[in-house]
Amino acid sequence: MPVVPFTASYRLQLGPSFTLADAQARIPYLKQLGISHVYCSPVLAARAGSTHGYDVVDPTQVSPALGGDEAFVALANEAHAHDMGVVLDIVPNHMGIGPDNPFWDDLLERGDASRFADWFDVDWIAPARRLAGKVLVPVLGDTLENVLARDEISLAISDRGVRIHYFTHHFPVDPATLPAELELAMRDPSARELVSGWGRAEHGRARLLALLKRQHYVLAFWRSAERDLNYRRFFDVADLICLRVEREAVFDATHHAVLQFVADGVIDGLRIDHIDGLLEPRRYLERLRAAVDRRRPPAESGDHFPIVVEKILAAGEALPRDWPVDGTTGYEFMTTLEDVFIDPVGYDALEARYRGGLGTTDFHAVAIDAKRRVLRAALNADVRRIAPMLADVARRARWQHPTISAYAGAIVELVALLPVYRTYIDAERPDANDDDRRVLGAAFARLRERGHADPVATDALERTLLGQWRDAEEKLARERLAFVLRWQQLTGPAAAKGVEDTALYAYAPLASRNEVGGDPGVPVAGAVDRLHARLAERAERHPRALNATNTHDTKRSADVRSRLDALSENAAAWERSLRRWRRHHRALQSLVGGRLAPTRATDNFIYQALVGLWPVGSGVRATDDDLWLAELKERMTTYITKAVREAKVSTSWTDPDAEYEQAIERFIAGMLDRPSNARFLHDVEQFVVALAMQGRWNGLARLVVHLTAPGVPDIYQGDELSFRALVDPDNRRAVDWDKRTRALEELRPALEPDSRIDPARLAEWCARPEDEGLKLYTTARLLHLRRRMAPLVTSGTYQPLLAEGARAQHVVAFGRARGDDAMLVVVPRLTGGLRPGAPMGDAWGDTAIRLSAEFSGLAWRCSLSGQVVEPRDGVLRLSDLLARLPVAVLVPSR
Repeated sequence: MPVVPFTASYRLQLGPSFTLADAQARIPYLKQLGISHVYCSPVLAARAGSTHGYDVVDPTQVSPALGGDEAFVALANEAHAHDMGVVLDIVPNHMGIGPDNPFWDDLLERGDASRFADWFDVDWIAPARRLAGKVLVPVLGDTLENVLARDEISLAISDRGVRIHYFTHHFPVDPATLPAELELAMRDPSARELVSGWGRAEHGRARLLALLKRQHYVLAFWRSAERDLNYRRFFDVADLICLRVEREAVFDATHHAVLQFVADGVIDGLRIDHIDGLLEPRRYLERLRAAVDRRRPPAESGDHFPIVVEKILAAGEALPRDWPVDGTTGYEFMTTLEDVFIDPVGYDALEARYRGGLGTTDFHAVAIDAKRRVLRAALNADVRRIAPMLADVARRARWQHPTISAYAGAIVELVALLPVYRTYIDAERPDANDDDRRVLGAAFARLRERGHADPVATDALERTLLGQWRDAEEKLARERLAFVLRWQQLTGPAAAKGVEDTALYAYAPLASRNEVGGDPGVPVAGAVDRLHARLAERAERHPRALNATNTHDTKRSADVRSRLDALSENAAAWERSLRRWRRHHRALQSLVGGRLAPTRATDNFIYQALVGLWPVGSGVRATDDDLWLAELKERMTTYITKAVREAKVSTSWTDPDAEYEQAIERFIAGMLDRPSNARFLHDVEQFVVALAMQGRWNGLARLVVHLTAPGVPDIYQGDELSFRALVDPDNRRAVDWDKRTRALEELRPALEPDSRIDPARLAEWCARPEDEGLKLYTTARLLHLRRRMAPLVTSGTYQPLLAEGARAQHVVAFGRARGDDAMLVVVPRLTGGLRPGAPMGDAWGDTAIRLSAEFSGLAWRCSLSGQVVEPRDGVLRLSDLLARLPVAVLVPSR
C-alpha cells in the first residue's frame, strides 16, 4: 500500500451542512492547494443534529447524517486518487448519551446487568443511598416531585416497550418492573386507550413515581449533578459520559470500525481526542499502536501509520517519551509562536495598566482561583467521588485520619496548584517519573506554604501520590493505585474548565495570548529562544507532530491575533484609544446589581474583538456598510455573551443573569449603531488602518514559520484566505469554497515549480494593508514546496540562525538540512519600528543573518519572490534578502 508523505493537513469540520460528499467535492481544490492529507473531524454516528461529531452514539458505523460508510470510503478513494491521504479524528474518551445511543439505552433499561454496563464509567456503589445500583440522570428542570405535579412526565407505549417521556428526553422502562396493565397495553394495542391517563391525577402520579423508583436510573433536577453525579463525564458536560476504554473488550468494541478502516487502507492517520481523559494514556496508546501496526505494518523505510494526540503541554513541558505517537496536535506550537510577535516591553505596560485598572492580581493567581471555584462547583461531584477513596487508603495504611471534607479540601488545593494538565502514573509504572515527581513536589511545597489545606490530609495525599510502592501490602497498593488513577483523571478537567474556560475569559491584557494551552503568566521576554527550543525538539523527536495556528477550538483566529499582537507595539496609542472610547460610551452602560455593565474587564474583550475583526482593504467599508455592521453586531453579541458566561463573574451558563446580558447586548448594539455613533466607528477605522500593516506582517511571518518549521502544518478550513473569526460558533461558519477555488485557479501559473512571480505583482500585494492574494500565494507556494522537498521537511535537521546588526531583535531565522537539500527561513517580528513597505531594503540597515559553514557556500533563491542572493563573508544582508518581500524562504539555486 503506497505511503503518502505527510507534509500538510487540512482540517475539515463535517456536519449536516458540510457532509462527506461535500468534502469529497473539495479534494481537487485541496490537491491544487498543496495539501497531502485531508483531516476530518469525527465521522462516527453522533447524536441527531450534531454539528461537531464529538458526541458519538454508535462507534460501529459512520454517521448516516454525513453519508454513512459508503460516503466515507468514497471520500478516501477520491483523496487517494489524487495522491492524498485521510487523517481521522477519533474520540475514545466519551460518548453522547440519550435515546440515540443504543448502548446507553440498554444500560438504563437493565442497569448493571446490561452487557454494556462495563462500557461506561459509572460508580454503581455511589455514596448517596438513593443511587446504590442506579445511575443519576440529571435532566429535569425542577425536582422530580414538582415535575410530576405539573404532569411534565408521561408514558409512551408501543409494541417495542414502554418509555418515560420528559419534553425532548425519553428513557426506557425495565420490562420486569411493568405493572400488569402496562404490560398488557404494550402487547395489545387495543388496551392502550384504557391506560392513557395511567400517570395522571394524584393516584396516577403515585403510580408513576413508584414505577420510576423501580428503574435503574434516577431522574433528577439538573443542579443535583454538581453534588451527586455518579458517572464520569467529559469535563462538566453531563450528556457526554466517559468510557472505560482501558478495558480490552470496550477498546475492541469501540475501535472495531476505525481499525477496519485502517486495515482496508481507507484512512492514513489518526488524531486522538482528549488523551488526558483516559485512565492510563500510555497503555491505551500502546494498545492502539499495536492494533494499528498489525493492520498496517511499518514500511521498510521505517515509516509507520501516523498517530497524533490532542495534548495540551504547559510552558516547558514535553510529551512523555514513552508514548508511541508522532506528537501532538500543535497547541504548544501555536502559543509558543504567538509570543514571538509580541513586544515584551509593550506587553508589560499593558498588563500593568490592566491590573491596576481592575485591581486584579497576576494571571496565575486568577487561574488558581478559577480552578478552585470550578472544583467546588461544576466538578464537586468528582471531588466527592474520590475523597472517600483517599480516606480508605489512609485508614488501611493506619495513618492519621481527618474528616472526608479535609481530604476533599486537600485534593482541591493540590489540583488548583498543579501547573500541568495531569501526571502519568499507571498500574505498570506506579512510581512517579522524574518529571511528575518534580511537578508534584513543587505543588505540594506551594500547598504547604499557602496553608489552605489540612496538614494531615495533605500528608496523606502526598504519601499516596509520591510514596514508595515497594513492599506495599497488596490490598493497600490496589486501593492506593485506584485513587491515584482517578485523581489524575480529575486534574485535566479542572485545568480545562478553570483555565481555558474561566481564567482566559477573565484576564486579558492582550487577548491574543489567551489561547488553548496558552499561559499569559509566562513573561514574553525570551520568546524567540523558546521557539527555537520547541522547534529543535520537534525536529529531533516529533517531526510528524501537527503544527496548528488555528483550530476548531481557538478563541481567536490567527489573523485576529496577528493584529492584536501589534497592540503591544502601540501600547500608549491603544491605552489612549481605550480611554477615549470608554468616555464616549459611558451613556451606553447600564447599572446592574450595583455595577456598571459592561465591566472594565468585559469592555476590554469587546474593544479588542472589534479591532481584530474590523476589515481593512477587503472591499468592505465598515463605517458605511449597514449589512456588515448588522452581522458584526450579531457575531459580537454571541461572542461576548459566551465570554462573560465562561468568565463566571457577572453571569454564567448555570446561573445566567438576564439583566446583565441584556445590558451587554444593548451596549454592543449602541456601539455599532451607525446613525448615532458614526464618530466612534470612524475612530475605530482610523486606529485599525494605522495598525493593519503591522498585523499583516505578523500574519505573514507566522504563516511562513508555520509552513516551514519542523512538524506538519495543519491548515484550518478556509484559513488560506483572510480568516477573521472568534471562538465557536464564529470560527465554524460556512467556508466560501467557490471564492477560494477561483482565487487559486488565478494563481495556478505562479505555483509551477520553476515559475517566477512578477515583482510588480508582489509590490502591489505588499502595498495594500490587507490583500488575500499574498496570503493564498504564500500558502500554496510553500505547500507545493513541501511536497517537492518532502524528505527535508519531514526529517530534516533544525538550526537556529544568528541575526546581527542594529535590527537583530526584529528577525527570526532558521535553517533546515537533509543530505543535499537545504532551506533557510527568515521572517520579521516587531515591525512597528521598521514600517516595512515595498521596497523594504532600507528598513533593515546593517542587519544580517550569520550562516554556518553548511549554508554559507551556496547561492540561494527565494521560493516566494524568485530573488537570488549569495552570502558575502558568511552573511546574508537583509537589505538584499528582503528587498521584495518582508519574508524569505530560500532553497539552493541550482
